[in-house]
Amino acid sequence: MTHTQRPYSNTPAYTPRPSLSTRQLVDLELGLFLLQQLHPTAPPTALPALLRPDDARWPSLSAKQKKYLNRGRLLLAHFTNSLHWQALLDAYAAAPAHRLAYDLSSDGSHFSEKTVGFSRNRLGVLRKMLA
Repeated sequence: MTHTQRPYSNTPAYTPRPSLSTRQLVDLELGLFLLQQLHPTAPPTALPALLRPDDARWPSLSAKQKKYLNRGRLLLAHFTNSLHWQALLDAYAAAPAHRLAYDLSSDGSHFSEKTVGFSRNRLGVLRKMLA
């Protein structure tokens, strides 16, 4: 090595974790809340299909659920792209747990509302956004 070369580092290159803006976090949690209200057993990846305008797939919704779905479609239309939604779910799963209102399973097959933490209070706000 000459004096103009940099020494090799044994430390791995820094790879930033995906992060979410506040807007993305609220939109994502609104999407999870909507999915929880309309189809509680569905995986979090089911939201884009729910937001697509095909009412034949959802015939047994109550009047309140239909209202939630219509408002959700207006507010979350940008989540009809499955790849975009999956990228945000991955970033959500990588975010610090204390900032989140939902727990996602490691394999992405299910999600649940947190039972403790200050983030639970956001669920009331999400409910009011769709009401």
